Order: sequence, then structure tokens, then C-alpha cells
Amino acid sequence: MNILKTKHNIVFVVVIAMIGFQHTNGIAQTSHPDYLQLLKMPKQYTILSTTEIIQVDGKDDDKDWDKAPWMEYFTDIATGTTADDNKSARCKMLWDSEFLYVYAEFKEQDIWATIIQHDMPVFQDNALEIFINPDGSTFNYFEFQINANETVWDLFMPRPYRSGGRGLSSWDIRGLKKAIHISGTLNNPADRDTGWNIELAIPFSSLGIWRNTIKPGTIWRMNFSRVQWQLDVNNGTYSRKKDISSGKLIPEQYTVWSPQGIVNLHYPERYGYVMFADSLSTKSFLSEEKENLKLTLWKYYYLQQQYRRDNGKFATTTNQLDALAPGLPLVKSKDTDIKMFVNEKQFWIQGKTATSNEYISVDNEGEVRIEMLRGKM
Repeated sequence: MNILKTKHNIVFVVVIAMIGFQHTNGIAQTSHPDYLQLLKMPKQYTILSTTEIIQVDGKDDDKDWDKAPWMEYFTDIATGTTADDNKSARCKMLWDSEFLYVYAEFKEQDIWATIIQHDMPVFQDNALEIFINPDGSTFNYFEFQINANETVWDLFMPRPYRSGGRGLSSWDIRGLKKAIHISGTLNNPADRDTGWNIELAIPFSSLGIWRNTIKPGTIWRMNFSRVQWQLDVNNGTYSRKKDISSGKLIPEQYTVWSPQGIVNLHYPERYGYVMFADSLSTKSFLSEEKENLKLTLWKYYYLQQQYRRDNGKFATTTNQLDALAPGLPLVKSKDTDIKMFVNEKQFWIQGKTATSNEYISVDNEGEVRIEMLRGKM
């Protein structure tokens, strides 16, 4: 079979300038990450369609919001452990022919935000972050952040930071509708707040998705994150808390809908799955066999990174990689055909299950490709 790079089926707007700083969400990776966490099955969610005109006012009092199922409460980004009840967060979504609607509910006793300029690093405040990878390739994905001031930082990622990518903040969500509803008072340490809610209408056109392209059964990769800083109060004003001994800021905390398995939101393969639909089903919309194959390919991708760090080159066989982490549950089986192609600077891992007519591959840059079977390899 010829190794052909498939074209992305999303048309993107032309972007002009690159951002001058990178938001990496604690991107510093340990040399031996927790593979068991990295290889857990991502979560899935069904987005119901709506024919109602949604009033974007920061409240979910439109009738169709009642039928939209809530996602699970956000949990720790790496481990999936439960978050503090006083800082719980969850989301739900709807869609129509023009918009993806997002509603987020944050419990918060101290509602605080300082950044007011568009495309500044909103994650330096408490914020909601949304990541969207429509084609599931791990390349060409979108990041969106918003704080309690309604300040937005939106950017396009041609590729993840780990593959040399940089965020393009000159890209904007044109036609975005947004609203914040605060139960309490903003930036007032003298009281105790209840929380704040975010309501968004994201035009599909701003993501390069043509009208009526989204149909029931369309599947995207997405994740949602809450950025939370510890706060101090000085002279009646909030500030980010610092460690007493070092004088450095105490790092922010991340809770997410679908655990990443690592403190890094720029691993798009770890995003959850969302499917656009007209009705809910009790059955999974994913193939367990296909998803286990993907996780096995990602296992070898991660182990190749470790092997190169340890040996200065890529492994030439999967047996060499299996030896690095023999306890991992995801391994080749007699029903799974996995092949790996390697040279000094590149590798390409391809797999196929016995019942599938698709080849799935991951290369050394972490890009996923899915190709229909055209004959024998």
C-alpha cells in the first residue's frame, strides 16, 4: 500500500501572524510519563441538536438547554481524581446548522479576573478553556479561553508544541456570541460568591466548517479545562498566591472533562469524543476495537519518544519498545496487524484490526491518519 498523506477535510482561514508566547499548560514532561494514565480510554459525549433560538445571556433558561445532558464533572487533568466540591465544573452542549453552543457552570467562592485585552494570556486568570480538533488528526486544532471579564484568547494550532507548533492568535472566532453570568460579585474579597456561568455560540464557519456540513453522526475530538489559581487578599484586592519559601507563584490547577493523563492540554489524542446527533442513545458511538488499536499505536509513539531520549535514536522493532514497559495492558494480539517503519529521524506506525477496512497510523510528529483499505500491504 502506498503511504499517502490524506488531505484535511477542513478549510481554514488564512492566518497572518504567530503568537509571541506559548501557553503550554505545564508542558514540561517527565522522561518517563505515567503510561497507564496516558492510555486510558477518553470520554465521549453526545451533542443534541436544537431548533430553538438560543439567547446567549449566560443562563441556561432556554427550553432546549433542559434536554442537553451534562458532561461528567471535571476531574484532575492527569489522574482523573475528583475535584473540590467548592470548585466543581461541568459543561453541556447543543448544536444547530450555524452554531455550536456551549454552557459551562463553575462553582466559585472567590470570582476573580484581571485580564481585559483580547488575545492576552487569559489562562493567567481563572478561566475556561476549550480545545477543538474537528478531524481528529491531532493537527489543525483550536484553543479558546475566557475569563469572568468575558475576555477571550482564541488561537489556531497547526500542530502541537511537541511537534514544533506555535499558536496563531491572529486567528479569531468571527461571529462568536458570549456571555458571563456571575452569582456574586467580581473581584470583591469582602463577600463569598456562589459561582459563574459561561454561555457561548461558536459559529461553525469560524472553524472553516461550511453550513450544513455538520450532520448527525459527525464526530469531533474536544476537551474542556478549568484553570484555577490559589488566591491571596492584600489591601482588599485579590492576587495570585505565592509560595512563602521560594516567593514564586503557586502553580495553577487544571481540572478537565476527559483526563489527559499528563499535565499538558496539547496532547490532542487525549481529548474526548463528541458526536453530533438528534437523539440520545444508550450505546457507545465508538468502536472499542478501533479505540484500543489507537491506544496501542499511541503506546508505541510514547515509547519511541522514551527510547530516543534514552538511546539517542528510535527503536527499530516493537519488541524493543515493549521491553521498556512490559506491564502495559495494551499489546499486540493475533487479531491486530501492526507494522512499524523507521529510519534515523522518522518512524511511522500503522495498524489494522481483523474486522476493520481502515488502516490507522501515527507518525513521529504525532499526526493521525485513517485510510480505507485499498489492497494488500
